[in-house]
Amino acid sequence: MSTGDYLEKMAKEYGLTVNSTGGEWMVIGLERAGRDTPNVDAYYQEVVKFVKENINDKEQLHRAKSTDNSRVILALTSAGYDVTDVDGHNLLMGLTDMTYLKKQGINGPIWALIAFDCHGYEIPVNADATEQATREKIIAYILEKQFEDGGWALSGKVADPDMTGMAIQSLAPYYETNAEVKAAIDKAIICLSEKQYDNGGF
Repeated sequence: MSTGDYLEKMAKEYGLTVNSTGGEWMVIGLERAGRDTPNVDAYYQEVVKFVKENINDKEQLHRAKSTDNSRVILALTSAGYDVTDVDGHNLLMGLTDMTYLKKQGINGPIWALIAFDCHGYEIPVNADATEQATREKIIAYILEKQFEDGGWALSGKVADPDMTGMAIQSLAPYYETNAEVKAAIDKAIICLSEKQYDNGGF
């Protein structure tokens, strides 16, 4: 059974929720596999319900985890929905304050950049932001957090393959146009290569 078959079977059997497990990553996986996401309209209604229950006046879905906004933006975008009007809320606006993004460590800025770039979204201007987020500022923050060994981690000083891969993914669109990004990614790939086992795992 292919991964696409498996995801489609799970989505049909259990439905889709607004969650890391059985939710956004499954929607993204199905869409990337070229599948029609089962019950996608029902999933969207779950998103609307989640937004109504959780969003604050800053358009943030969680008080500290900006990745909630990023994850839902990625899923809705992949399924063809308008992330700037989910029951009247612009989910992009929740990612416009650098101070908020940094609350989740390196994870916040990485996934905010991936979310903004998944459809070439313009970052909204937030007059109330402590520090307005821009692509340049997010990229600079990610580069600043790279370790001497070439990788990134959520905590500690030793590169974690998972977080390093996420950082590379976020910076990849800028590889050809930004010399600092190119150097950082080249170094990170060497780091991952050194951490890879003979069987291909990490």
